[in-house]
Amino acid sequence: MTEYSPQDADENSLWCDGATAGPASELLTEALRTDVLVVGGGYTGLSSALHLAEKGISVVLLEARSFGFGGSGRNAGLVNAGIWKTPDDVQALIGPEAARRFNLALRDSPTLVFDLVERFDMQCRAERCGTVHIAHNASGMDYLEDRCRQLQELGAAVELIDGDRAHAISGSSVYRHGGILDPGAGTIQPLSYARSLALAAIDQGVRLFQQSGIKSLARRDDRWLAKTDSGEVSAEQVIIATNAYADNHSEQVRESTLPVFIFHCATPPLPADIAASIIPQRHGLWDTDNLLTSSRIDHQGRLVMSAPGRLPGSQRATRKNWLMRKRDSLYPQLKGTPWAYQWSGQIGVTSTKILRVQLLAPGVFAPAGYNGRGIGVGTVMGSQLADTIASGNRDDFPFPIETLYREKWSSLRAAYYDYGTLSLQFFSGRG
Repeated sequence: MTEYSPQDADENSLWCDGATAGPASELLTEALRTDVLVVGGGYTGLSSALHLAEKGISVVLLEARSFGFGGSGRNAGLVNAGIWKTPDDVQALIGPEAARRFNLALRDSPTLVFDLVERFDMQCRAERCGTVHIAHNASGMDYLEDRCRQLQELGAAVELIDGDRAHAISGSSVYRHGGILDPGAGTIQPLSYARSLALAAIDQGVRLFQQSGIKSLARRDDRWLAKTDSGEVSAEQVIIATNAYADNHSEQVRESTLPVFIFHCATPPLPADIAASIIPQRHGLWDTDNLLTSSRIDHQGRLVMSAPGRLPGSQRATRKNWLMRKRDSLYPQLKGTPWAYQWSGQIGVTSTKILRVQLLAPGVFAPAGYNGRGIGVGTVMGSQLADTIASGNRDDFPFPIETLYREKWSSLRAAYYDYGTLSLQFFSGRG
């Protein structure tokens, strides 16, 4: 039986190298009856299953490939709070009371992640070392000052740091303007975290199946019946947690977001003195540049950097070379160091840049569109969905529930984004 890996055939993911072993692959080959069916083995699906099982609710989870195959195994591993939009932006979109509940639910999302890691002794290199949203220039700092004020008004334990401290934290003379430090955030081995969630869910009694994508979902006798190639599951309620990796059998989810890619490169383990000079306290960083770059040092002294775009054959050299130029401008001591790893992943992006939860049909919930904030948001989403399903009370659910939504011109807009970032990367730094 083929075991799917969260990287494309011509990529080389750091996270696949030495990740925590997941559960043994098991294919659904029977007919099962359960309270809740979860479709998708990423952070949202696994967190939902785990939290539902802890409440005594029977759960079956079906994953089309392997746990963490999608964005959960392909991201940068920064465990950040909140979403990209500021609290005021969220308020303008959904109103004051809805925004307050929304923002508070995600304000401390790293706490839930790190609490789960500790409670279940997850082996996923979790480090609550703090993250910094760092200004790449003076105008970036103007934005961060306003964002920090809004987060502090929300009660978030963040602080504004000046240029000297930003320089000391990053180890880069480029980052000399300041930033927002969140000491409660941190970093994680993202694929190991997904697999650890799966192991914890199994320990709580969840039936998990890999390589068992659904082929149909239909209403039958007041229940939902999902069929795979070799089995079926009957459930009272369903969570479709496929997000950006929704296939043609989850068309309503697939069309609710824009498919956008992020790529990542990592160096070999660096000499100890050089590794110690880069992000010395091991914070996670991401900057305010239009071509946003995140940076971190892993437990073996590798620099891991991420940026917008994907890595098919025709685009790989341009994107990798651009990221190397960006790296060398930040950390000149790395000039001449090759990239040892390169991989990419897809994220679900919404026009509003805030997540959405669709009610596809009575009892069928479909969260999607985390806009690149999947670790904390997906974990919290799973916990909140579990609370709502267990209680039957949607009034306390902190995220707006929508009816069907389709992003307009999604393929064209995604292509514009893809080739737009490629053009910027191609011309950036060229005389």
